[in-house]
Amino acid sequence: MNRRILCIDDEESIRVTFRAFLEDEGYCVDTAASADEALSKLADKTYDLIFLDIMLGPHSGINVLRVIRKKKIKAPVIMITGAPEVETAAEAVRLGAFDYLSKPVRQETLVRLAKLAITHLDLTRQREEYQAHLEAIFQCMRDGILTVDRQLRVQEMNGAAHELLGVAGEVFGEALEGIGPVGKVCAEVISQTLESRRPTERRRVEFPASGTGGHKVLTL
Repeated sequence: MNRRILCIDDEESIRVTFRAFLEDEGYCVDTAASADEALSKLADKTYDLIFLDIMLGPHSGINVLRVIRKKKIKAPVIMITGAPEVETAAEAVRLGAFDYLSKPVRQETLVRLAKLAITHLDLTRQREEYQAHLEAIFQCMRDGILTVDRQLRVQEMNGAAHELLGVAGEVFGEALEGIGPVGKVCAEVISQTLESRRPTERRRVEFPASGTGGHKVLTL
């Protein structure tokens, strides 16, 4: 799959140079000479990497970076700059810029950063897909599953645990013992386990299932 890169710079020589260097490596490259043109292209296409000049004529590349993050565009952004000021660099990092690229640009540096940024994007996507897969499994488990922190505050709870505890809304950060009688029993079980100082990663607690003669299981 050819990766698509957007180069945003008001200097034509930079746009031409970036396109030539990156197309030599097999990338598909689009360019934009202004903030408005860049945002228009970002609205139409999905990019794997964005090179963004820190100064775009009357506009600031930092402002464009803010818009990119506000729109939740996940492509890494590498800032292009002549001589970055400390405050500008700090603001770019705070907004999630992946790295800086100083002018004049060397081909090997440009290509190396592009490969590094796209690898980072791939790893991020793989991690998000894996987490989504685990979350789907977590929510589909028939047993109730509940995790808490050291203060016995709820961190995660799947659908079965919500049903068992009789909880309809969000309970993240709430004290487990305060979530009904089942929550109180679970808190007591965990406290006893901690007091015993026996190493354990999880505990299973069984509760009668009303009207069925069976039982339900909550894993802590």
